[in-house]
Amino acid sequence: MIYDIAVLGLGPSGSSFLKRIEGKGFKVIAFDKDNFPRKKVCAGGLTPKAYRLLEKLFPGIDEVVRVQSKKFVFINNSSKVEVNYNEVLTYLTDRQELDNFLFDSISNSYFEIHTGEKVLSLCKENKIWKIETDKDIYKAKVIIVADGVNSKVARQFKVKRDIGFTYEADIEHSWNDNILIDFSDFSWGYYWIFPKGDFITTGLGELKRKAFDLKEKLFRFNRKFGIEGKIKHQSGFPIPVGKTKNDVYRNNVLFLGDAGGLVDPFTGEGIYYAVKSGVISAEIVMKAFEKGNLDILKLYKELIDESMGKEFFWARTVGNLFFRFKRLNFYVLEKEPSIQKLITSLLTGEISYKQGVKKFFKLLPKLVVRS
Repeated sequence: MIYDIAVLGLGPSGSSFLKRIEGKGFKVIAFDKDNFPRKKVCAGGLTPKAYRLLEKLFPGIDEVVRVQSKKFVFINNSSKVEVNYNEVLTYLTDRQELDNFLFDSISNSYFEIHTGEKVLSLCKENKIWKIETDKDIYKAKVIIVADGVNSKVARQFKVKRDIGFTYEADIEHSWNDNILIDFSDFSWGYYWIFPKGDFITTGLGELKRKAFDLKEKLFRFNRKFGIEGKIKHQSGFPIPVGKTKNDVYRNNVLFLGDAGGLVDPFTGEGIYYAVKSGVISAEIVMKAFEKGNLDILKLYKELIDESMGKEFFWARTVGNLFFRFKRLNFYVLEKEPSIQKLITSLLTGEISYKQGVKKFFKLLPKLVVRS
């Protein structure tokens, strides 16, 4: 049997792709190397724009939101800034619960789903892709690669991604509903505390360089903030960061989310871009089959670069300005409510990075006069 589409990976990007094409009449086979529910290493924060996008696709997403945070505490050495908002700044989830909810929301009647089956490689034969797994061989016309940063297929195709590194731990510890971000002692990264109700996720990452001391550094930061308790889970993992031009398409093979390196290079946010790439890829795949022309799939890269690449460019620009002048930026952030409001607008997705940069430079003359 030759399937129309094979989906490799059933996290947020793969599940969103399937949800968008549900009931459209395609012959689809989907794989995930794990069985659900399964642990996924991730901070688990949903920005409001990610939450809104997921809510459209998966009504009832609230049932896996553990905490709604309306306050960020930013720290850099001796500087501390509290940013409050009257609406939710971040929705906190446990990725095991989130991914399981998304997976359970997909109707098995429309797709052939294989969990606990690992995809090993792809091979092209007469315009058809042969998919080799650890259990069998399958064939499909279009491949959706959504199996994360450690994707074997992404490595097989030598997908070009910039990789940073993170380490995190889930710890049984009581905490308020505030998110804490500490930028002290990072060249391009930060330490975080994300509350999850009956536990917290603490973690840290360097997004622009290899870091081999992250585990030790994490627990040093945990001690700094008095974090102690039973460790439910801990692990390090690589994290890709997006670029202006992204390597996301090869001959009817589309790379989504982390597999395509689609992660905010400033904040490390990945879930929004995973879901969005799932929706974009679904739209272009449906159009290609409707027109009977799979060459249309080439537009996927253009759409990703247009909708995400430009934002990644400005995210890197903001990151350069922020990390190069951290002390100055914190001074301004402490003194100026207008900058704090700008930060909340960026966090909630009300404005883009480009708009944020423009607003900042419009405010700059007033800030200089006041100082």
